Amino acid sequence: MFENLTYNQSTIHFGILGKSQFEEILTEDFADAKKVIITDENVYHLWIQDLTTNYPELANAEIIQIPAGEEYKSIDVCTQIWSALSEYQIGRNDLIINFGGGVITDIGGFVASCFKRGLKFINIPTTLLSMVDASVGGKTGVDLGPYKNQIGVFSDAEHVFIDDRYLETLPNDELKSGYAEMLKHGLIADKSYWNDLREFDPVNTENYLEFIYRSVLIKKRIVEKDSKESGLRKVLNFGHTIGHGLEGFCLKNDMPVLHGYAVASGMLAEAYISCEKALISKQEYDDIRSTLSQSFSPVHIADNDFKEVIKLMHNDKKNKGGVIQFSLINGIGKCLYDQEANDKLVLNALESII
Repeated sequence: MFENLTYNQSTIHFGILGKSQFEEILTEDFADAKKVIITDENVYHLWIQDLTTNYPELANAEIIQIPAGEEYKSIDVCTQIWSALSEYQIGRNDLIINFGGGVITDIGGFVASCFKRGLKFINIPTTLLSMVDASVGGKTGVDLGPYKNQIGVFSDAEHVFIDDRYLETLPNDELKSGYAEMLKHGLIADKSYWNDLREFDPVNTENYLEFIYRSVLIKKRIVEKDSKESGLRKVLNFGHTIGHGLEGFCLKNDMPVLHGYAVASGMLAEAYISCEKALISKQEYDDIRSTLSQSFSPVHIADNDFKEVIKLMHNDKKNKGGVIQFSLINGIGKCLYDQEANDKLVLNALESII
């Protein structure tokens, strides 16, 4: 058993949903509330019946199903959901349940936070990535074309329920996508965790909950010290500055790539920058490269596309004065934020991973 974790007003529960406080919370805290479940087409077909038939309080819940994929994390989809909530006459005392991966918890949390100036919501993440990354920290939002997470608010779920049973139906690529974020947690904050993860088989869903718990605990400790990303929380962006540039470029060109794969390429490129700045040794860089290469193939883009990726990076919300800001590792298990790198060094980093 893993004890619950709390962050701001949010409680994070670990373990089988049916053995958790989920039903008690529905019947006691939200007895008179209308319930709306936001999910995607994949989770709907695999798990929605399991959820709605096991909890009588959800028997009459409205279900809003959206297509699966990052390209649907948009304001247009939000508008459609808000219109549906209006049709269902959802009020401020009603409840949104976001049941899906990171796209669903991001967009669902944003929808709930804005509708009638704020509805309470519960997250039930169903992908490894959403369990270890989107489960804590209160970030919600949507993309603006190729620009990742440009529109959003900080808003905490009332409860997050992390049940690793949902990983049983997850494709291997999706498991690896979440594994990338876990490796990031080790690289920026816990060398022993990094070493343990290097020996871990990311496509074996047994015993995942212990590693999920460790990742969530690392992120919780960071965001508690800096909830609005004005300082320390920026270390969580290691791999994401270049990773988001790659992901945005691929999305813009109708060749979407999984977030974790983009971040893995981003981490490798930003580890290169860390090495060039003498923040890590050549041996540490080689170890990182070897570990990441075992599970992740690089994002495939052409040399002549690098400048477009860098252009997208210049729109990153963390930049200052038009200069790209990075979080760079300073030895495995440590990280610095607000680190600058010129476009030439970024170009070299991109060339190093292709």
